[in-house]
Amino acid sequence: MVERVKDVMYSYVVNIHGITKVSDALNIMKEENIQTVLVRPRNDKDVYGLITLRDIATKVIAAGKQLEDVHAYEIMAKPVLMIDADMPVHYAARFLTNFNVSWAPVMEKGELVGMVSLMGMVWKGREL
Repeated sequence: MVERVKDVMYSYVVNIHGITKVSDALNIMKEENIQTVLVRPRNDKDVYGLITLRDIATKVIAAGKQLEDVHAYEIMAKPVLMIDADMPVHYAARFLTNFNVSWAPVMEKGELVGMVSLMGMVWKGREL
């Protein structure tokens, strides 16, 4: 049986507004014990963004900026790759690695249903 992304995704997705301060985003990430947070679209014509701990480290801390002075929209990756919930896991892993990303929102019938990571594909995939 071919595993699908929906079998290895994380259904619980933490998302924030783009105007959220990075310090607040980092606090949420720490409280939720997550490494990535999704940034909601501003309106129907906008798209999702993504912030990782790596983004915070490289674009804020290493740049000598203060966490309280930077907004999520300033450092997020946008647009982000979206993955269909029914995509076979081996294609999803190839898709993410082709673009050198570790996380992607998962969509089903045009709706956000979760997040998937390369690490999740490896760990959760072992359980199937």
